[in-house]
Amino acid sequence: MALSVSVATVKAKCRISVTDFDTEISDTIDEQLPAIEFAILDTHIADTGNANLQATLNLGAAEIISGEFLAQTFREPGAAEAITVGELTFGSRIHPKAAVSDPFGLKEQGWQRLAPFLKPRQAFDSASRTDIRYKMTTLGDDEVRKW
Repeated sequence: MALSVSVATVKAKCRISVTDFDTEISDTIDEQLPAIEFAILDTHIADTGNANLQATLNLGAAEIISGEFLAQTFREPGAAEAITVGELTFGSRIHPKAAVSDPFGLKEQGWQRLAPFLKPRQAFDSASRTDIRYKMTTLGDDEVRKW
């Protein structure tokens, strides 16, 4: 069984009640869900007999997708602007120092929820690391005795 995240679930997580963003949310689901599913061990994806496991995986995926959708809206021009008059502020409810990639922390929360079920990171780390080797000259035994 593949992971399943609906537009309604993402809208509920994002506290959206209008249908204005349905296409954008659907596109985000289509983009993100295969990548999230690929990061999870195949044994957990295939374990359809455990309904609680499937619900946990779907919830984690929904949180990641919701966080990504909110991050995309946060990056739109004017979304983070605020006007301050004295102690009164009009504008974004997001802390000014919040990370633009995950302003509400939903993506991090989702990845933490999925952490026990993810593939080992070694393959990912080695894929992004260059393998540069160099030879350093070393002192021989005769040279060491000189010193």
